[in-house]
Amino acid sequence: MSIQIGISTLGLSDRVEFLRTMAAWLVSSGGRMPVSEAIRNTCEAFSRDEYRSLAGRMGRIVNDYDSGQVRFHKALVDARLGFTKQELTVLEAAENSNQLRIAVPAMVEAMQMRLEAQRNLSRKMAMPVISGIMLILMSLGVATFMLPTVLGPVLQRSPEALAEFPAIIRGFWAFSIWIRSNWIIPVAAILAPLLLVIFRNTRIVKAWIESFVMSVTPLRRLAIAYNGVMLVYFMPALIRSGMQLPQVLRALADSLNNQSIATGLRAAANEHEAGMRLGDALARLPMKGSFRSAIEAGEKTGAIADRVEDLKAPYSADYDRVVRRAVGALTMLVMGGLLPLFIISMYTSLVAPIFALMEY
Repeated sequence: MSIQIGISTLGLSDRVEFLRTMAAWLVSSGGRMPVSEAIRNTCEAFSRDEYRSLAGRMGRIVNDYDSGQVRFHKALVDARLGFTKQELTVLEAAENSNQLRIAVPAMVEAMQMRLEAQRNLSRKMAMPVISGIMLILMSLGVATFMLPTVLGPVLQRSPEALAEFPAIIRGFWAFSIWIRSNWIIPVAAILAPLLLVIFRNTRIVKAWIESFVMSVTPLRRLAIAYNGVMLVYFMPALIRSGMQLPQVLRALADSLNNQSIATGLRAAANEHEAGMRLGDALARLPMKGSFRSAIEAGEKTGAIADRVEDLKAPYSADYDRVVRRAVGALTMLVMGGLLPLFIISMYTSLVAPIFALMEY
């Protein structure tokens, strides 16, 4: 018996492709293809090539659904393919209201936007963040290892020689002594970001990170813009799946990583369920005024999904603008703060050996 090595769950991009494939089958032939056949064709497509390791679970999804005893969303839960609670909730509601042919394409669009937004942010932030980290590490390396190796023997033999060195070298030597005497500070500064990344999903760390993000204006604008895009893309998909508005708001809250906005959505769900108008209930959210206006217009016309969907293009453009501004501010911070430190450290690493040799 051989052990087959391969992927065990579907990542976000793979889940998007899975549902996109299913949506294409559902709307093919003028939307007349049976759901069971669309599911079978989709699962067969994801049982080959790089998805060969999932063939057994894909086959079980088809068999469970064809048996008539297990619904599609429940079959996905049992298969443990990595679908999120929100995605499964949309599929369940769509099945309950017989709206799979409408809800699945809408959810694919929303999931694709989430994927592109995450990629866009990561791609644009990568260069200034990596550059900043490299500049810090190189400067610390010069101060901690290179300078003591070059100047250490000279100053041990002739401590008074330091007075003859340029002011930049003297200052950097003092910085080197301080760093080596308080080595725990740079070590903690290096380990802290790594620990934050590792434990970012724990309750305490997640709350601290969110509190920091919402207290810094550029980061707060970025978080609000990102969550605003998620709302205007996912809300129409959830509504068209047949869910009631309070359940829509709770599902949105479960899908967002920002707990302050998620808490506002849950409170709005409770208030709307108690009789408050949806637009008034959502007034607590830190979204742009256009979001509430769209909700109120949708309530009056009975087309909330359509009115919120109208915000997709402007909110996406606003998110791109906020990302560019955040990246620009971070780049200026790196260039204005860390680059001079790196230049000084490089100057010191080149000139200090010359003065050291002159003292021999």
